[in-house]
Amino acid sequence: MEVICEMMRLKPESVKDYIDLHDNTWPDLVIAIREAGFIEEYIYILDNLVMVVMKCENFKDSFSKLEETDVFKDWDIKVREMLISDEPFFHTKNVLLDIGPVWRLDNFDGNGVLKS
Repeated sequence: MEVICEMMRLKPESVKDYIDLHDNTWPDLVIAIREAGFIEEYIYILDNLVMVVMKCENFKDSFSKLEETDVFKDWDIKVREMLISDEPFFHTKNVLLDIGPVWRLDNFDGNGVLKS
């Protein structure tokens, strides 16, 4: 099981629109996300910094399936219009940054010992 954090920065004037878009998430998008293999997804916002936490068996495979769907392509266009590049913060020109964990509690047994 993988848990991935995706980070992005919104244009300050787009924060409300981003929240409104997610308050009115398209049902077909939710279906596509689940069918692609995502088990859980959480979105957190601090000012204009967005953190999306996703859980799936294989992130690369699930995301590849999702990005092939028309509904995700349409959603992605809307969201990307709200994003800004933050190269000094993210150290990349990409507007989305996917981060894997460096530590996970579920890697340890009940005695606090790292599982083999």
